[in-house]
Amino acid sequence: MKNMVRITAVTSCLLAFAITVYAADAPKGWLMVRDGAANTNANYANEDSDINGRLTGVSVLCKNIADTPVTVNALIATDATRVWGAARNVGGVTTVVNLGGKVVIDPQTNNPNHCVINGLTLSQIKGIWH
Repeated sequence: MKNMVRITAVTSCLLAFAITVYAADAPKGWLMVRDGAANTNANYANEDSDINGRLTGVSVLCKNIADTPVTVNALIATDATRVWGAARNVGGVTTVVNLGGKVVIDPQTNNPNHCVINGLTLSQIKGIWH
């Protein structure tokens, strides 16, 4: 049993280190894309929030690309985890940061450009998309 505790402790430490290594803020200037009606309350109904009412873990795609239909469609094509609808909303990491939030690079299996937005209120996040 003593060895089992050590293995669990070592594994936990390694997992924490791995998460820290890969969590990096997306730089200002990067573009973000979110599916659906991103300027509505309903789009965030299932999102988590912190004790201050700021959203956490809002899923987006982000990358250093130009805001053109061709580049946005190419970015969306990198997400093999779901089918995107016709409503595609674009916003900038710079706007999120200027509002006091963060965009964290969070690559996933079959979704290498996945990122999450943290730290914005519902009214703030609804205002960043076009």
